[in-house]
Amino acid sequence: MTLRPLARPLVALGLLSLACNPIPADDATASGSTSSSSSGESTTAATTTTTTGTTDAETTTSTTGDVIPPTPGPLKAGVAVGHIGGPVGASMAGYGLRTVTNNTAWNDQLNGSAGFHGKPSIKAMVLEVDGERLVLLKIPTMSSEASLTEGTARKLEELHGIDLTGRIFTGATHSHHTQARYWRLPPQLGLVGADSPDEEMIDRLSTAFAETIKAAIDDLGPAEWAYGWQDEWDPDDLVYRDRRGENDPTYGKDARVTMLAVRRADGTPMAAILNFGMHGTIFDSDNELFTEDAPGGLEMKFEEEFFAATGEPILGMFIQSGGGDASPNGGFLGHNNPQKIEMLGHAAAGRLHDLYDGLQWKGDLALTVRSRRIDLRYETFGYDQVPEFQAPGGVPYTWGAWQCKGDVVDDGNPETSMEGKPKSCQDVETLLTLFGASIPNGEMHQVYLSAAILDDLALVTLPGEPTSSVIQYLRQSLGDRALDPMAFGYSQDHLLYLTHPDDWFQGGYETEMSLWGPFAAKTLVDRQMELVDDLVAGVQGPIFSEESPNLSPAQPFEPRAHERSLDAGAILEPAPGSVERVDAFLFRWGGGDPGVDTPRVVVERGEGGRFTPVPAPSGWAGFALDNSRYHMITTYAGDPKPKGEIAESRAHHWTVAWEVPIDFPAGTYRLTVTGQSWDGAALQPYTLHSEPFGVVASSTAAVDAHLEGGTLRFNVTAAPPTMENPKGGGNWLIRGYRVHDPTVGPDGPLRLRAPLAISFTVDGVDDDATYPVEFSPGDDAYVFDFGKTGLSGDEVKVRAHLSADAAPSWMSGIVGP
Repeated sequence: MTLRPLARPLVALGLLSLACNPIPADDATASGSTSSSSSGESTTAATTTTTTGTTDAETTTSTTGDVIPPTPGPLKAGVAVGHIGGPVGASMAGYGLRTVTNNTAWNDQLNGSAGFHGKPSIKAMVLEVDGERLVLLKIPTMSSEASLTEGTARKLEELHGIDLTGRIFTGATHSHHTQARYWRLPPQLGLVGADSPDEEMIDRLSTAFAETIKAAIDDLGPAEWAYGWQDEWDPDDLVYRDRRGENDPTYGKDARVTMLAVRRADGTPMAAILNFGMHGTIFDSDNELFTEDAPGGLEMKFEEEFFAATGEPILGMFIQSGGGDASPNGGFLGHNNPQKIEMLGHAAAGRLHDLYDGLQWKGDLALTVRSRRIDLRYETFGYDQVPEFQAPGGVPYTWGAWQCKGDVVDDGNPETSMEGKPKSCQDVETLLTLFGASIPNGEMHQVYLSAAILDDLALVTLPGEPTSSVIQYLRQSLGDRALDPMAFGYSQDHLLYLTHPDDWFQGGYETEMSLWGPFAAKTLVDRQMELVDDLVAGVQGPIFSEESPNLSPAQPFEPRAHERSLDAGAILEPAPGSVERVDAFLFRWGGGDPGVDTPRVVVERGEGGRFTPVPAPSGWAGFALDNSRYHMITTYAGDPKPKGEIAESRAHHWTVAWEVPIDFPAGTYRLTVTGQSWDGAALQPYTLHSEPFGVVASSTAAVDAHLEGGTLRFNVTAAPPTMENPKGGGNWLIRGYRVHDPTVGPDGPLRLRAPLAISFTVDGVDDDATYPVEFSPGDDAYVFDFGKTGLSGDEVKVRAHLSADAAPSWMSGIVGP
């Protein structure tokens, strides 16, 4: 998360002694541990755990109830993918102080979005053993929050009667460009990077997450599972890199990727969790399009290249590990921002596939799950015993603090440290009460933690942005228990940055953007080890417990009104009759209010007088090539432009740009758009089609061929598209946003590698025979035995078209010596 700090003069206010309302120490377990029964009623738990704040791994745990060690049973698994349906116009979390140029009904203090570069995707993996369930949910948000974790469980109960309280592990991808407004902080703090909270947005997100989980439950069937990891898997930093210099050389890039995968009992792939740390910050704060950024590119290219290599689809789920100090790369050949998200995916895909191929599979699993909400106060972290979290003069930061700087520490010098020195910070109590919030506050002073044991694999959630130092400590703690680790960062809840004590003391951005000082992350890991120890031992207790009831519960809301569409279903301008490969086909139409419409645009191929959807490159059954991924860019413009209001009616204009890949088969196509609009009384679906158009070879395509001793070697190249930005200084492209050849820089020349059909013209006479030829990676060229043609002459021209062309679109060149 790239937060913008508040004005430093507020720090002085933190030194004032203000009234507060602390949670009494005796109330840590006074409410009892509770779990939800299938009827949704609260029942008293059989087990209660009390933990005292400490400064190291030692904890005091008192447990009652039976001890029943977990036993393995046959595994069932189900997976599903869904999408967040807008609304375009909502603000995006991650960057603070986004200047408002799009003022809509859905944003507040941060800029409203203007479209989407792929629809943010939700992916669910459900594991079930003898009735015990665990849901691993990849959510495409900047962070997890208890509002979403618990809101999703509540929606499953309300909509489907399914109780999964405490069994859902969320994992946010940490894109800085997806929906905001789910963090229930005082609205005035929205400028920091999450915008003000909005209960309707929380409800929309929770509903989408719940429906995806339900689809995964419906997919449950006999399955096998496996896990593994690889260290130093990205040695050249092609995928991601260390971004924190203050802790060098002690802590660098976390070089491990961990994979947890499931497949059908017959070996058919289902899904693979791709677990490492990487920020979603390829795009900067001026971006106005929803996009999953780097994590989305990683998932897309892994899935597409896996399907291309095996003929079998797989669901790739990026789950953050220690992303707090890791930045994405993808720019190693000089590509622009939208291209980088594909380039890092290309760099990662083969290595991740190799890891998958090396997994050892089994059909039985011993599964245990536990979640709890704990209270956070000064004593929780042991600061009453070791006063390392105090302002100058010895005033304790009783309710947390951020923007901490040491009086003498030099952030740029790893040899310096804030340990034992006064900490000049912004006091959280002052900050919250300044804006009318009560103390304690659920977003600052409670946190949701979860852990699960899968045989010898421990899944442990961390509620914020863990850095590599924290991941190292977590792995050490689990290793001491003879367990293999998988860290779920950005999971369940959000407490900003998490660094290990020695790392925190070094200062710098990650230190300033934490809430609970040097002992925060270590304490949370130690508290998680309590859950792990209970799970391993088989200590019986509630799936979910809490030390105090939720201080930030959901609030009632009135859904926004819809705007009547003035021209829904109308095509706004004629489409061109053809589009060249590597160029973009643009289509514009009238649709619905973004509050109800997130149009789907599908590429359809004309065959025998009828049009059918082009299958998705990922190979997912039932999915088509559409605007849900990085293949297209979809933008919105209201007429008149919204000014923060909901009008009675408006024209809602949508545009899609589809940049045609260099290896896309020539033929006749059309775009089909489906959506819905509000007619003033009810929602009305609409469907419209572009005029048919032809896909043809690029006019810049050239065949560079040479004949050497009877062997023809040649390459087919094309010039890259000219980048086109419709805003003239804005922040998205309608041309030049795809990667057509990952082996060269953006200036090309781009090379074709798809199977071809070739024929020849000799001394001006066309030969009717055609020959198949495939690209030879070892030769880095197409290689063909020219001798078998029986042709000879002074001038030979080779003509080529894609073998997959429905209507051959020829490319040609003179054969040289």
